[in-house]
Amino acid sequence: MSTSQSKPERAGFYYNLGIAYYALGQFESAIEGYDEAVRINPEYSEAYHNRGNVYHDLGQNVRAIKDYDQAVQHNPEYSAAYNNRGIAYYDLGEHWRAVNDYDEAIRINPEYVVAHNNRGNAYLAVGEHAHAIEDYNNAIALDPENVAAYSNRGTAYRALGENERAIEDYDEVIRIDPEYAAAFNNRGNAYNDLEQHARAIEDYDEAIRLDPSDSDVYINRGNILSGMSEFERAIEDYSEAIRINPAYPEAYHNRGIAFHRLGQYEESERDLAKVGELRAQADEGTPGGDAPGK
Repeated sequence: MSTSQSKPERAGFYYNLGIAYYALGQFESAIEGYDEAVRINPEYSEAYHNRGNVYHDLGQNVRAIKDYDQAVQHNPEYSAAYNNRGIAYYDLGEHWRAVNDYDEAIRINPEYVVAHNNRGNAYLAVGEHAHAIEDYNNAIALDPENVAAYSNRGTAYRALGENERAIEDYDEVIRIDPEYAAAFNNRGNAYNDLEQHARAIEDYDEAIRLDPSDSDVYINRGNILSGMSEFERAIEDYSEAIRINPAYPEAYHNRGIAFHRLGQYEESERDLAKVGELRAQADEGTPGGDAPGK
């Protein structure tokens, strides 16, 4: 690089380098680029923000928040930095701090669709269903094709026991995106709550066809089959859930019960013992299986 470049130009070069490395998935190199950008220009709010995004993607939410802090310190009107800091707080379980950041993002940009949806998620996490629905309504009004907002509003309605309204939202998600596997699973849950088991199974079947790697759907379908006394088929679903996620206590528990109902007591005892083992590992903070991929 030419030594005749100005400080902003040199900082901008490393900032753009960070963007390029991030796009390539080379996160450590991206961080190095942003490190150099903020070393040259300590008030470079965009570089702090982007480095925060990398740390968040790496699961390092505390470090991400420190960078978002710097971003908003140097640019108090940086709506994306407030939104993304809110996401990091949400991931840490600090839902009210997340709400505060989404408030600020929306104050700066009232048409920030993602921030409305995210604030709805934070309200949902703390049981403020009415506020969550209001935010999802706002997101949908701003973007009528926003599948995430419809899906999340459906989840809020289902939490309130309003399963028919939840199904309407999941219908809309599927209309917009027929490949949205989670919407079929969620609609199946709502049909199950309404004891419309055949329709629930149809939705779980479709969710599995679209995404065979979601262990929760196998659990959900297995539970219905077990309730219908189809224990062999239920065991197949629980076994598939365990194959996908070998550290899934609920799958072992439910399979153990199904084995017991079939009189297969040795298999039942083995599964129920595994539940205790996995829960003990969780209490001790030791991993019970492979770490999830990104």
